[in-house]
Amino acid sequence: MHKRPSFKNFYVPLLFVALGINAKAQDTIPFTLGSDNRIYIKVRVNDSKPLDFIFDTGASSMVVNTTQTDHKISLNFDSEVDNRGANGFTKQAVSSNNTLQIGKFIRKKEELLGIAYPKEHYSFDGVVGYPFFKDYLIEIDYKLEHLIMHLNETTLSQRATYESLPIDLKEDVPFIDMLIFKGEKAVVVPVMIDTGFNGELIVYHKMIKKHGLANQFQQQGTSASEGTDGSVIRSDRVFIPKATIGSIEFADLPAYFNKTPSPTSFTAILGGQILKEVHWVLDFKQRKAYFKVD
Repeated sequence: MHKRPSFKNFYVPLLFVALGINAKAQDTIPFTLGSDNRIYIKVRVNDSKPLDFIFDTGASSMVVNTTQTDHKISLNFDSEVDNRGANGFTKQAVSSNNTLQIGKFIRKKEELLGIAYPKEHYSFDGVVGYPFFKDYLIEIDYKLEHLIMHLNETTLSQRATYESLPIDLKEDVPFIDMLIFKGEKAVVVPVMIDTGFNGELIVYHKMIKKHGLANQFQQQGTSASEGTDGSVIRSDRVFIPKATIGSIEFADLPAYFNKTPSPTSFTAILGGQILKEVHWVLDFKQRKAYFKVD
């Protein structure tokens, strides 16, 4: 059963200072793959009890869901920042000087955005974004439900079995190229690897317009999705007969083609419904994505 996409915010400002990381050269962090196709890990904030955070490669900030955490942790929100979502900017409170721990990995002096996600749609405690994992090769093993944090390629086993593509790091979120086929013609669409998005594929309006993708594929229906900023994006639900990432081919790939223009600079988002079928390693320092089908 295909899930309707849920638009979330992406966080632009890099406001974070890491004072230290205590860990081995590699370490394995267990996760739970939720029924919503998102990766959930346990995080302690300022010596709190373990909290349920989403591991989100599509977020460039660290976030606490204040709807869920007001009674769980004590935070001092001492400033504000512009938070960029798919449809514009909103002001969000910021708490500075926090300590986050995931397994043996500890980061201090972290800034956390406070966002009050609607309780009826979001039950997680927070989001672990780019600042926490930017110094590592992050291996995402969906089959074993493990995140493995590598300091360098030497601890990555069976490297020869992976394909690789360059990562285009746009505003601290990773994009790789996907080919979408219109008949025999292939269109290159940069897609964000977004473990925080629960669906399959979203292609934004500007890419639909640029490549003439509207009304080119079998349409199943339409949808309207509300973002955390209250904006609404309307989309066509379509099936793409063929799309590829490297040598991996996706047949009859479900996708949402946005009909509503938005100010975002992003082109497309690949979500957990598809990502979970692939074994990923993301090297943010060398800007490479390694991948294979187990």
